[in-house]
Amino acid sequence: MSKMKTRTSPLRLLAADDKGATWDVRGWTPAARSGNELVAAPDAEWIPLPSGSRVQFLEGRLPMGWPKGSEPGDEPLPLEGALAVAAQLPSGFTRTLLPAYQRDPQRGAPFLPFFGYTAVAFRDGQPWVAAVQTDDNPHWAPEHYGGADMQAALQATLAEKPDNRVLDQLRVCALEYGCYNAQNIFLGRWEGAVPVSPACNARCVGCISEQPDDRPASPQVRFRFVPRLEEVLELGRAHLKGEDSIFSFGQGCEGEPLLQARLIADSVRALRAETSVGTLHLNTNGSLPEGFARVVEAGLDSVRISLNSVLPEQYTAYYQPLNYTFDDLLKSIRKARDHGVLVSLNYLHMPGWNDREAEVDALESLVRELGICQIQMRTLNIDPDLYTQTVPLPAGRALGIRSLIERLRPYTRIGNHTLPRHRFG
Repeated sequence: MSKMKTRTSPLRLLAADDKGATWDVRGWTPAARSGNELVAAPDAEWIPLPSGSRVQFLEGRLPMGWPKGSEPGDEPLPLEGALAVAAQLPSGFTRTLLPAYQRDPQRGAPFLPFFGYTAVAFRDGQPWVAAVQTDDNPHWAPEHYGGADMQAALQATLAEKPDNRVLDQLRVCALEYGCYNAQNIFLGRWEGAVPVSPACNARCVGCISEQPDDRPASPQVRFRFVPRLEEVLELGRAHLKGEDSIFSFGQGCEGEPLLQARLIADSVRALRAETSVGTLHLNTNGSLPEGFARVVEAGLDSVRISLNSVLPEQYTAYYQPLNYTFDDLLKSIRKARDHGVLVSLNYLHMPGWNDREAEVDALESLVRELGICQIQMRTLNIDPDLYTQTVPLPAGRALGIRSLIERLRPYTRIGNHTLPRHRFG
């Protein structure tokens, strides 16, 4: 006897007021956004709001949807007197669609702060989001962070290493920004962060550590000094204690770490002279192949190259590179693969851009040609309208983020987190 499928109620538009109170709007079907198009998302795009998500209202933006009685092909309409709603997803989930809204000319709508905005709707008594789970790494479960044990470990580490200036930055990152990598340095486990560079050679439109005055404020304050070699080694020696340990150069609170390639190379060489335990990892834009070669040859195990697109036009529009080109990234990747370094892409994606045919085809080709070990699906934290003004849409139709992921799965690992080298076999 076959089991009956559980029926779910239709999706409803979710709206908010300016105090943050939300309600579902009976008779209205929600719209979502892919690139610059407003679409009716099929049921397969939606999942219940994951634990650890945050629902937020979008100031000066009216929610969009179809009221009861709309005909197929009708354009979605704004709901007057309400605010659009979006969700911020926890680590391990990848958004597939953006929230649909119309700027309210009467209220004004400056660019949104630098967060990741995901389409959200209402069904069966709870919010649902347009997303897919792409990782289930227990090391990144929210319950492991921000508790009393972290506070105690932080105080003990600061007392033990009072002269290490890097810990002053990591304390801010751990407490104010909730950075898991910073917390792990104090807790002595998993992936731990070490910032090294106050400068950058790109002017990313969505940079989270430094923004011009005419943009929303960056959510983090950038690291302001170059640490001494001994400060880096002190943290690395304490952190590399087991096979799951990852000592990670290059963090969101700093500029481009390859501008300090000599310091990183000296650190890697010195740490590997003392221990073979754990993974020495670098997060970088890959822009300086000569400096990167120095780090690779010193004994680097793993690298994650950040990019928003594998198409040079879209990449350049977003990164606005200074004295380097997209070809330099490819040179760095080839150098890493020639030396057996594990290469992941930190793929800063936007629905409606990264899932277009030209981008998907180019990404699949690059992954296969260069032997990319992992694609880390990373939500690009930026107002979709600001991204629209900056980055042209790639050619072709939007295939959907889920289709993008399925195209890549035969050739590489899909996830959201950096893995220790032993996990790659």
